[in-house]
Amino acid sequence: MYTTREPAELERVLLVRAYIGNESEEAGSTQEMIALIQSAGGSVVAQESQKRKTPDPRLFIGRGKADELRETALRENTSTIVFDHNLSSGQVSRLEEATNCKVIDRTELILAIFAEQARTREAKLQIELAQLQYALPRLSGMWHHFSRLGAGIGTRGPGETQLEIDRRRARSRISYLENKIEEVESRWKVVSAGRTGMYNITIVGYTNAGKSTLLNTLCSTKLYTADKPFATLDTTSRRLILPDSSKVLISDTVGFIERLPETLVASFHTTLDVVRKADLLLVAVDRSSPSRGRHIDAVRNTLKRIGIKESVPSLTVWTKCDAVDDFRYPRSGVAVSAFSEFGLDVLLNRIIGYRDRSLDWFELVLKRYDSAILSRLYSSCLVRDVTNCEDGFVRVLAGALRGYDSVEGKIYGEDIVRSFVRLAEPPETAHTG
Repeated sequence: MYTTREPAELERVLLVRAYIGNESEEAGSTQEMIALIQSAGGSVVAQESQKRKTPDPRLFIGRGKADELRETALRENTSTIVFDHNLSSGQVSRLEEATNCKVIDRTELILAIFAEQARTREAKLQIELAQLQYALPRLSGMWHHFSRLGAGIGTRGPGETQLEIDRRRARSRISYLENKIEEVESRWKVVSAGRTGMYNITIVGYTNAGKSTLLNTLCSTKLYTADKPFATLDTTSRRLILPDSSKVLISDTVGFIERLPETLVASFHTTLDVVRKADLLLVAVDRSSPSRGRHIDAVRNTLKRIGIKESVPSLTVWTKCDAVDDFRYPRSGVAVSAFSEFGLDVLLNRIIGYRDRSLDWFELVLKRYDSAILSRLYSSCLVRDVTNCEDGFVRVLAGALRGYDSVEGKIYGEDIVRSFVRLAEPPETAHTG
């Protein structure tokens, strides 16, 4: 059950960062954790860190550091401790006993943000499924802090209604949610079938990279945007009119992040399916972020996790270039600003280039102007040129999208070229005697 939080004082949080082995502090990583905690409804009032060769099997951190956390939490009047690492259920339980605070790990924090940001029925189903799948193997060690400490980060979503469920009821609920998501997926297949034959572009990128803002500017839409992580959880698709007056389908998706929880990847498979079916990926990268290199690596790793092949064409789009003081045009990709509309014309022309290279181009020569054939061409292909020749023939240059839709039985690419070649009447061969 999802409820809207009433305005209240932000939950006071102690942030703990542990550097294991060769891990080191990276630019922007602490700021990112602070932003995540704020997005979940918390405020970081204190920070602690520890470097270890290996995690302690009982507490993840050392016993002495756990005692320090207890003292810091008491001094700062903090009841919640957030770790920028994933913890086992046993470690969570023992840390809570040692610190007398609620302990949240990285995965649970991200799940809490998703639960807070969910707006559509599909998103709520997917997030509840992800939370239950995460909680099921940890029921014995994690649910007690909900009932003991009440509301706060990590207690929204199914935590409010599932505090006392046993494993059997959790599995039953998971089965129910999976069935409901399958129903949603079936409806999405019907919608997708109606879009077959269009060139599909999907915007992917790190969370808060400006994907939704870019889509709003390109398509003159008013999707919700906010300067915070995971402001958008749902896939939104719009028709984009290119400078040559042709139309393509462009979609915005949920943002990625380092160590994106596996339960979210699994439960959001329907939402992420639009990425798998894309003809072109626009990889949005915040040019103003000092962590942009790390963000690019995280996006690439996530694309691999969801099964995106390297053969899928991709174009790097450097966003928020208006926020860069000493701006220099990048060696690769396209630099844009959705607010000032800088570089959008270059981006649109690059999209046309990618689209045109993906088509099977062919030329038809008709004896006369045939409206039936031309109507089919315009509905199934990209018609680049129709020329009325002096000899009365009509020459048509068109491109067909490669692919095949097994649901509707439509054919594209080389097969559709053949069908039009058969329909077209070739010019008569001149005979000389």
